[in-house]
Parts: sequence; C-alpha cells; structure tokens
Amino acid sequence: MSVATEFPPEVYIPVPARPRPATVLPFRPRPVAAELLVDGDSLRQTARRTARAYPVRAAVTIGEPIRTPTRLRLTRRGYVVVALLAAVLTTGVLWLAHASAPSSQPAPGGDVAAVTVRPGDTLWEIASRIAPQRDPRVTVAALEQLNHLAGPAVQPGQVLRTR
Repeated sequence: MSVATEFPPEVYIPVPARPRPATVLPFRPRPVAAELLVDGDSLRQTARRTARAYPVRAAVTIGEPIRTPTRLRLTRRGYVVVALLAAVLTTGVLWLAHASAPSSQPAPGGDVAAVTVRPGDTLWEIASRIAPQRDPRVTVAALEQLNHLAGPAVQPGQVLRTR
C-alpha cells in the first residue's frame, strides 16, 4: 500500500452538514376511521377530526441538511461597501444638480456684440454693465482700443463694439 492511500484524509465537515441519526417517534395507537364518523356531522367537521387524529409531520432524510431561513447579515466589509455606494450616489446626485443649475453670473466676455450709448452713460458704466465680474479699468481700455476712441468721452446714440 502506498503512503498516499494508507491514511484517509482528514476533512472537516461543518455541523449543519453532518448526517443526523433518525428520530424515532413514539407509537400512539390511532383511532379507527369508524370512530371518527359521527351521525349528523358535516364533511368539514369530520375532516377536522381526522386531521387532529392523524397529524402530518415533516419528513427528514438522513444526510440532507435542514435549511432554516436566515436574515441577511452584513459583515464589516459589507457595511463599508454599502456606505461607499451611498457616498458615491450622493456625490453623483449633488454633482448633477450643481451642473444642471443655471449660472447666476453672465458668461465671461458678455453676450452682447454691440452697445448703443444712452443719454447720461459713461464708458465706465458701460464697462461695468457688460462685464460685471472684471475690473472696469481693463474693460474701459479694451473698449477704447476696440472702437478706436481717443478718450473716455462717448456721445448718446453712438454704437460701441464689445467684441
């Protein structure tokens, strides 16, 4: 005999999977079916009396583990995964809400290509109106250069290019 087959392998079998000995139920004499019949009883009453006299028991086969319904239990790793999934979903929803919200500030550079000077307007007011987020001095210099103006003086009705 070789060394490989001389000793049987030692294998751990979990307790729920181990075969159980058969359970022997005590013998109870059963009533005869004729004793269950009573004159004047309905079929339903007879069926109830018969069910009490002959109880149904679940059959257990040897070698088959009994499966009991168990609740879902999360491990520490499961809680971490669920928390990360919730954080990613929350971050995604917040990012989507932020990205889809309308902007409260106008786009840089302005949407207007030309501005008509109104009575009482100055180049400084026009620069503040078309680019409120930028320094007005820079915008005034750009408007003067773009429109070939010698100074900050403008006339009502004059059309100024902004781009």
